[in-house]
Amino acid sequence: MSEVPAVHTPLTRDATAAALVPAYVRVFGVKPDRNRAELLLAQVWLENANGASIIDRNIGNLTTSPSSGGDYWRPPWFDRDAVEALPDGDKNKARYLDLNTRMEAGQAPSAFRAFDTFDQGFDAWLRFLGSPSKAPILAAASSGDANAFAKAIFDTGYCSSDECRSAGPSYARLRDQIHAASYFDDLVEKKKVAPPAVRVGLLFWGWGLLLRLRTSGTGISRVDARQLWPGEP
Repeated sequence: MSEVPAVHTPLTRDATAAALVPAYVRVFGVKPDRNRAELLLAQVWLENANGASIIDRNIGNLTTSPSSGGDYWRPPWFDRDAVEALPDGDKNKARYLDLNTRMEAGQAPSAFRAFDTFDQGFDAWLRFLGSPSKAPILAAASSGDANAFAKAIFDTGYCSSDECRSAGPSYARLRDQIHAASYFDDLVEKKKVAPPAVRVGLLFWGWGLLLRLRTSGTGISRVDARQLWPGEP
């Protein structure tokens, strides 16, 4: 399509929370579990300064190239002459010059996608997370473990900075705020499965229970599987 101006399109915390689940259903056909929804929303808030820094409704700051199709906007480090013209005291000048150098070497983005609606922005971001290379992010989100989520964000290359690798406490703080706000009270919490060693122990306990019931003459024909495998449906 064409280059468009980089326009700030902020979205409130409440609005991002309201938009997440409908977008998830559009993309995946089902609702997310509560853990996943809370940590994905935490990612939106952390990445976009609580929704204040969203540009052209690009929720996930998805990069692109002009040849890929679709509207796009250029980052502030794209034009080196413009960056060099910034006053020496500008707090961003050194960083933009570094990013421009890295961009010329193919190590930093030169364009970001632009969307006409927030629905389009959310859908594109979630489709990106649903790609095979980013699947560990969704799995980690469902665990509810903020540190595991931060690790998945880093390991998959979604964000390769050291700040992202160590962002577990920030995710945990935002997740707790989101949980307290009851944004996703209607979603089912993912059940925790016992570790393998515990599961083996429970299996032997279950066999022992059955043996005692049989040898004691108790008239029992079945044992509910939930007694043998707590944490599974």
